[in-house]
Amino acid sequence: MERKREFKVLIDLEKQNRLNTEGCPACGKKFSLGDEVVLARGRWHGYKYIHQNEAVFDKHANKHYERGYYRTKKGMSP
Repeated sequence: MERKREFKVLIDLEKQNRLNTEGCPACGKKFSLGDEVVLARGRWHGYKYIHQNEAVFDKHANKHYERGYYRTKKGMSP
């Protein structure tokens, strides 16, 4: 079975306006035009866009996770 590649999205004006009402749930910062973001799971329910540098890609699950959530899930210390 072929694995999917990491999927990244660049923030455009429409996404920036829509997502900045909440900001990045992982780091709390606002999104800027051209930021690379990924859909990731975290302490929230479902998937949300977060900055790529706040995410970890799990090749086995083929999903992105928020760094802190991933550490907790894998039983690693910060």
